[in-house]
Amino acid sequence: MTRRFTFKFILSFLCLFFFNNHLFSFIQDKNGSITVENYQSKVIDIFNNFKETEDTSDIEGLRKFLKKNNELKLTDTIKSYVLYLNGVYEAITLHRYKEANKILKESYKLAVKTENKLLQGYIFNDRAVLINYIYKNYERSDSLYRKAIDCFENVNNKSKLIEIYYNLTVNSRELQNYKKALEYAETCLELIGDNEELLIYYKRIYYLIADSYIKLNNFKRAEYYINILEKKLQKSNYKNKERTYAWYYEAKANLNVSKGENKLAFDNLKKAILSWRKLSSFNIKSIQKSYKRELDLEQKLRIENKKTIKNQKKILVVGLIAILLLFLVIFLLILFFKKNSAKNNQIKELNSLILDLKNNNIKLNKKNREIEDLLKLNEKRLFSRVLKISTYNDAIRKISLDIDEYMNKNSSASSYVMKVRNKLELLISEDELWEDFKFQFEKIRPDFFDKVKRLASDLSVNDLKHCTYIVSNLKSKEVAQLINISPRSVDTTRYRIKKKIGLKKNESLYDLLSSL
Repeated sequence: MTRRFTFKFILSFLCLFFFNNHLFSFIQDKNGSITVENYQSKVIDIFNNFKETEDTSDIEGLRKFLKKNNELKLTDTIKSYVLYLNGVYEAITLHRYKEANKILKESYKLAVKTENKLLQGYIFNDRAVLINYIYKNYERSDSLYRKAIDCFENVNNKSKLIEIYYNLTVNSRELQNYKKALEYAETCLELIGDNEELLIYYKRIYYLIADSYIKLNNFKRAEYYINILEKKLQKSNYKNKERTYAWYYEAKANLNVSKGENKLAFDNLKKAILSWRKLSSFNIKSIQKSYKRELDLEQKLRIENKKTIKNQKKILVVGLIAILLLFLVIFLLILFFKKNSAKNNQIKELNSLILDLKNNNIKLNKKNREIEDLLKLNEKRLFSRVLKISTYNDAIRKISLDIDEYMNKNSSASSYVMKVRNKLELLISEDELWEDFKFQFEKIRPDFFDKVKRLASDLSVNDLKHCTYIVSNLKSKEVAQLINISPRSVDTTRYRIKKKIGLKKNESLYDLLSSL
């Protein structure tokens, strides 16, 4: 009773403690999917999702989770991914490019330590882009792009190789190394192959190749790639072709200028400017839509923040109540333990006393069993002796009968034989022996003879004796030897007993008597 009561109090204490510590975080994270149990796999998922979409919204959720759970010990692999995601978030969302470059350097150290070639490739590529944007150091970025190629070739990442060779093409043109730009562009196109979706995505490559050939005064090859760009424009059905048209007309204008075709150059340049204006107008509309969408999102965010603040106030109240209840439980527990310390000592003493009594009881039971076993053994021995006396009596009677038979056949028998017969008769006391036998036998099997008499009231004393032989599991030969008769006579007597009791031929007399 005391232990059960104590357990209930302790359980209440633990529940309240857990509730107080985790309620706030549970409500705060109920709409999120990152938990302490799955955050490592979620980091990998967010990294893979960013590779495909370059969307940083998941990264923001991860940053909040890690800030709240700053006691988590991250492995080198997970930490390298987290640093990388923080770096791209600083660059894309917060526009802190120098800070992003520093974080990516830290991520690279762990990527090298964990031998993560894929992540190393992404870091080299993103750092090259940042260095171009911050420092306009195209030679440094060229070196980083080449290192990224080695990493992506190592992991056989074809899509990133296409992107890097495209970036190298642009980068080489900034360095005015047009021959190298053409080499990179050809490799880029070779990797793209017949993939029309990628050709549409990297369609500017044709403009870059054509313009590079113009810069190298190879007008024939430049015209060839301008025509390819024109065919792509005619075949493609994607929306907003204005950017591609602007590149197309700009390439034609540059070619016209290089050939000295000033009038054609003027017309194509005019068309290029119109395409850029249309694109600018479209971009403005797109920006306006995006701005409106951002305003709507901001409004929703404000509403959510208000709800969150309201929920946090409720949580604070609940938390305070939980803390008060917690202190109350602790106070009650202290009182409870003080009051029950003396009782516990008494219980220990009683338990010790009970244990001693149990041990003494076990010893007494053991002695009782030994005494009972001795009594049973003595009873069995006594029954055996009485049985032998009874058999001796039967044997004496049999000898007397044999003498009578001899004397009947021999009238001249001596008087001495007659005296012997009379002395044998004096030894036989049938009633006394039978009563003694019954008394000793019923010590082992109480009321045995009464039970047998109920089965068949006409059973003789001799029949009852044979019943004791049967229930003692004595065989016919053993009984015959004991009472000095033939085994056949024993079997005849047993058959007669079965008949008197009313048993069928296939039924066991031993089983019946043993059950009494």
